[in-house]
Amino acid sequence: MTFSITSAAANLYKDITLEASEALRLFVKYAGSGDSGGFSLGVTPAVPEENDYIQEVEGLRFFVKNEERWFVENMKLDYDENTDHFSCHLPGLA
Repeated sequence: MTFSITSAAANLYKDITLEASEALRLFVKYAGSGDSGGFSLGVTPAVPEENDYIQEVEGLRFFVKNEERWFVENMKLDYDENTDHFSCHLPGLA
């Protein structure tokens, strides 16, 4: 299981207040209906469990539940400070 979050992207989440046991959960979101809907990445504070995959970037812990690993496998989150552009590459949706 691998995904990457650049330092620049991780730093965007540093303003979120987390309790000591919490991390940032990456999860699958579905929006819309029919042909106008699709999957996207959600991020929320939560407490990881024993079987969750956890990765630390810039002092922040990000985690994924087992059943949603397919979505973030080989994902890359990046942020370009020069253009103020956030990008999320999700090969699991290809």
